[in-house]
Order: sequence, then structure tokens, then C-alpha cells
Amino acid sequence: MRRNLKRIVYGAFFALVLLLPLLSRNEYVLFVMNKALLNIIVVSGLVFLTGFAGQISLGQVGFVAIGAYTSALVTTRLGMPIPIGIVAAIALSAIVGLLVAIPSFKLKAFFLSLVTIAFGQIIYLLIVNLTAVTGGSQGLFNIPPMKLGGTPFTNTLYYYLFLVLIALVGVLMYRLKYSYIGRQMFAVNDDDVAAEACAINSKKTKVFAFALSAGLAGLSGALTAHMVGFLTPDPFTFFDSANFVAMAVVGGLRQLSGGIVGGLVLTWLPELLRLNISGFENYYLLVNSVIVMLVIVFLPSGLGASLFKGLSRLWREKQGAVTLRNSRSKEGE
Repeated sequence: MRRNLKRIVYGAFFALVLLLPLLSRNEYVLFVMNKALLNIIVVSGLVFLTGFAGQISLGQVGFVAIGAYTSALVTTRLGMPIPIGIVAAIALSAIVGLLVAIPSFKLKAFFLSLVTIAFGQIIYLLIVNLTAVTGGSQGLFNIPPMKLGGTPFTNTLYYYLFLVLIALVGVLMYRLKYSYIGRQMFAVNDDDVAAEACAINSKKTKVFAFALSAGLAGLSGALTAHMVGFLTPDPFTFFDSANFVAMAVVGGLRQLSGGIVGGLVLTWLPELLRLNISGFENYYLLVNSVIVMLVIVFLPSGLGASLFKGLSRLWREKQGAVTLRNSRSKEGE
């Protein structure tokens, strides 16, 4: 019964997702949806890093920035094809992730979070001050869009490309979670000292988690650069990193669906409120903070898990009512 419910829910969700460009021709809706899908890629990596491996990162936006500027510079300054720029973005982000992972060998929770905050701020300051390379506060323009047959991608093509990438990321996360590597992650998360006693190399596990999450963030950054066509330092502040963490918490840190639910909710909710409430952009951080607190207090496993539990309960009640009605009709006969 539980499996049937999963199939129905997932089937309905995927059908809606696939048909969205046909249901809505609004370019704004597609653009925001693309933004949400790019956020999902980042948050999925954060769920893997924090929810599975137990490592905290409050500077994830730094990896997004590295990916964005790397791909942009490789394609604009070096004249290389976009795929090479994206691969370079993923590789450099992952390498920097390896370096950021080193403090995690000794530091725990609060102190590690301070290191990652500092990392994010360093990247932001480099972007602002290396004007000859990044364009500084003025930004970097004329970043080439992705093309199909010589024609630039539309929002619809970007949408389906991002869906395919999210599907691949989801398969990767699923395979890792239920593999030997995933079991190592959870062991290190629960107690890295005990994990070491069981012959698990906690250092390698942490490095792998940081590198993978950083690579996914770099991928998202590179795709963002080519979709938007320009870059400025504005989207790469600490508040953006905090927003990624909020998405992971709201969606569910221990759930594979956490990145999807959190990314969709906290990307769309501010947009909907901004359209309906004048001046909301001044308060969206406050609203996000309140949502995170409510989820932590009332739905500690996240919206993803809680939503599925609620649907499961409704399904069981419905099936129970049908069974009871059938049994009574048989008794009447």
C-alpha cells in the first residue's frame, strides 16, 4: 500500500513537472521555476553534506560563485565551448571543496560553520576586488547562452535540461545513500570516533562529501551564468548561503526529496508574496527565518517527510473505509 501511494504521488508530481511548460506559457513562471531547479541542485548537495555526512557549511554560495565565474571566464576570456566551461567549473569547485574540508578533520559544528562563513565571505570579497578578472561590482557581461543547433536556449529548453540534470543528481544521491559510502556517511554523522574504531576513514568520508556538494554547487553556478548572461557579486552574499541552508532544513536534511521540496518552497514562496504584498522584498529574510523555526519546532523531519506521512495516513484511512464498507455490504447479503 505504501509503495502504491509513493508511485501515485511521484507519478502525479512528475507528470505536472513535465507538463508545466505546456500548462503555462508565462516566461516569468518558467524563469522562476528554472531558478528553483538550480537551487535544488545546490540544496541536494547540501543535504548530502549536512544530512548524510553531518558536516555544516554556511558558505555554500562561495562554491556557486566559483562555478559561475569559472565557466563565464573560460567561455568569454578563453573562448572555450560552454561544456568545457561547465566541466572546469565543477572541477575547480570540487577542488576548493577538498581544501575547505580540511578544517573539518579537527573542528566540529559551531567552529566549522564559522570557517565556512569565512570562506564564503573571502570568495565574495575576491569577486568585488579582482575587478580586472571578475568585473568587480560592475559585473561580468556578455556570457554566452547555451545553444541548440546554433539557436540560443529558451526558458523551456533550460527547464528540461535542468530537469534531466536533477534526475541524474537524484539517481546519484539514491545510489550513494544506500551504498557502502552512504553507510560510512551516516556512521561518521552519528559518531566519527566510533566510525574510526570500525575502520572507517572519517577524513576521506568528509572530504568526499565536501567535494561532491561543492561540485554540485559549482554546476548550478555555471548553469546560472549561461542562463542569465551576466554576473554581479549581489547573489553571492552570506544571506544567500543562509537561504540554501534554510531550504535544506525546510525540505528535510535526511530525505532525498529534501532538496526538491525545500528548493521549490523557498524559491516560490518569496516570489508569490512579493507579487501580492507591496514592499515584501524588505522582509523576505524574516519570513524565511520564521518558516525555518516553525518547521524545526513542528516538523523536525522536514516538509518532505511530513508531507509523505500525511498522505500515507490519508491513504490508509481511505483504504480502511473502503474495506469496512465492503465487509458491511457482504454481511448484508
